Amino acid sequence: MSSFASWFAERGYTCLEIDLGKPVDVHTSEALMKHYEAELAFHIRTLAIPFAPVIVSRAAGTLIAQTYISSHPATALLLISPRPTTASMPQSLLPTPFPEFNFEPRFPCAIMCTEDEKLGLEKEHRLWNDSGVEKIVVKDERALVGQEGVVKIEQWLDELGI
Repeated sequence: MSSFASWFAERGYTCLEIDLGKPVDVHTSEALMKHYEAELAFHIRTLAIPFAPVIVSRAAGTLIAQTYISSHPATALLLISPRPTTASMPQSLLPTPFPEFNFEPRFPCAIMCTEDEKLGLEKEHRLWNDSGVEKIVVKDERALVGQEGVVKIEQWLDELGI
């Protein structure tokens, strides 16, 4: 994600790359996600930008992004390589069962994944099956995190007028 943030910052976007560490005193998935949501909200408020942010997250970070947008405004949401369901997360990331998200995507949403990941998302990911969510599929992991991925994100943002 560092290369994405740098690339977009060089093009005039305000970018905030956040690395949230796992708290030591939290033992349930719900408490963990509440902690991460509060941390993310704090960092976004600190920026004092006059508009709701575009949230871009990858892999396990997509859980935090979805938790955040369930209670906070967003201009858009891009999930990169999300797990198909919360139940498919390893116990090291979600120590206790965590409900699937049920927010209504009333703002632009997209999911970007590899061709291999697409199969699992088609079967189980709630947002993937929403007709209003844009699907961006690239060949493989290298394309996902490389120049092709950056270009696809920029095209999506351009389509949104951002």
